[in-house]
Amino acid sequence: MSEESKTKFELTPSIAIIIAGVLIAGSIIFVNHPAPAVDAQQQAPAPTANVPAPSTSDFIQGSLTAPIILVEYSDFQCPFCQLIYPTLKKITSESNGQIAWVMREYPLYQIHPQALPAANAAECIADQLGNEGFWKFADTIFSDQTKMSPTYYAQVAGLLGANVDTFNACIASEKFASKLTKETNDAQASGGNGTPYTVVINTKTGKQYPFAGALPYEQIMSVINAAKNSQ
Repeated sequence: MSEESKTKFELTPSIAIIIAGVLIAGSIIFVNHPAPAVDAQQQAPAPTANVPAPSTSDFIQGSLTAPIILVEYSDFQCPFCQLIYPTLKKITSESNGQIAWVMREYPLYQIHPQALPAANAAECIADQLGNEGFWKFADTIFSDQTKMSPTYYAQVAGLLGANVDTFNACIASEKFASKLTKETNDAQASGGNGTPYTVVINTKTGKQYPFAGALPYEQIMSVINAAKNSQ
């Protein structure tokens, strides 16, 4: 994969201060993770992750009581996040309630100029329309990333049924800056240095199995099965 140019995104002072703190603390350069070449017979990763347990504050497809929960740290402008999105949706929908899927924000703003605006838009839409609104926004963005812009996010907010004036005020207020920073920090602290970064959690044992990149269906299922069989 060729290296993407690191386009600067103009930030308001308060956002810039928050993110500067993240960079100083972690000294991390973010990169996208393509699907690595992994042999189908390779063992699933060890349960080494330690992200916050899913809660009612998360955006979720499925139930918090599901035996397995996939916690994905995602960036709306990341091409590999777009690639894995239908795969995780398929795994969740075909599980008959045995697998749930949580999406958290990890905007790689250094290389994706629309990552942070889109993350804020998703949060501000969900502020009005709840969990369902968040996932409808995600469906819309991942269906066509070429349309991404602040103007487009406001249009989507209106189409989904949000009050656009309230949405615009939410964006301007930077209401969710601390949440975005926390979720980014949580991913980094657990070893996630790019997107998508996904953690498979056995909700009975609490063990967490991480994997990076847009792995194909079969390899993701191997991690899920390892988590299911953990003691």
